[in-house]
Amino acid sequence: MLSELMTWWIRQMTDLLTMLLQRLGLKGIGAAVPDAVLLTPGSAGTRVERRRKGRIELLAAEADAAALQSLLVGRRRDRLVLLLPSRLLVCETTLPVAAQTGLDRVLRYEMDRLTPFAADDVLFDHRVLGVDRAQATLRVELAFVPRVWVQPVLDRLKACGAVPVALEAAGPDGVVRRLPIGRQDPARRVRERWLWRLSLATCGALAAACIIVPVLRQSLALADAEDRIAVLRPEVAQVEALRRRMALESAGTGRIATARQQAETILEILGVLTDTLPDDTWLTSLTLRQRTLVMEGHSTAATKLIAGMAADSRLHDPAFAAPVLRDETGSEVFTIRAGYGP
Repeated sequence: MLSELMTWWIRQMTDLLTMLLQRLGLKGIGAAVPDAVLLTPGSAGTRVERRRKGRIELLAAEADAAALQSLLVGRRRDRLVLLLPSRLLVCETTLPVAAQTGLDRVLRYEMDRLTPFAADDVLFDHRVLGVDRAQATLRVELAFVPRVWVQPVLDRLKACGAVPVALEAAGPDGVVRRLPIGRQDPARRVRERWLWRLSLATCGALAAACIIVPVLRQSLALADAEDRIAVLRPEVAQVEALRRRMALESAGTGRIATARQQAETILEILGVLTDTLPDDTWLTSLTLRQRTLVMEGHSTAATKLIAGMAADSRLHDPAFAAPVLRDETGSEVFTIRAGYGP
């Protein structure tokens, strides 16, 4: 189980690292040329080439929609790049050096001033040409292409299941530049970056948990067993002490018999009082000391209790030990003392 989990985690980390490197390969005009499948639209069809480690391999000279779709079925993981025969538009601008931290957002905001187009109507990318520390300025090269030039081609490729992630075309100086097609908002990129970090941290936490949890569970189980032993130890010691006391003191048997006899006496007294006292009488306390009973309770006619108790031969000399009182409900509160014995 642990080996399978480690294999899965390594595979996930490898996929994440591969995707991260692929995304880094698309950043900036001057980034290294990544491996990709190159699509060049033409009047008779689409030219399909594969670029791998800087070498170009022809896959299809003029592929129609069906041929292009079948050709890309087994290459779903490959990056698709659109090659434009037309030239890109390039311009230079100077911005405050403070704009470097959010250059994408600043250029998007200034696009209608720098170009004849709005930011949503162009595909663009930038490159920092230099920084003048003395003037606190930033010289930036902006490469862009109107979206209307490429949107019909993108729609046609999308219908075939091909979605390019970038386009490449030469500028006026002949240098090939690469523009991302699905440019995201900078704030969204920041959120995605944090999600990537959170994913990596989660994978690391899962790997650590796979190693630590079994050891931790074993430690907790051992600690729980030790706690149970510690809780039972006083009871075990008490039982052992009781066994030793019972073995050493033979008089314990007589004490148990005496206690049993006292319990039987109490039960016998309760039976006698239950038979003697009427139903409208109830006791609140009962005390037996040296064969002398002291009873406290309530009754509707307390004076009649003495006669009923005197009729029982096991109760001797019943008498009131305190004056009889009447409570708020009209019943009489009494205290009777009597002897008990055969």
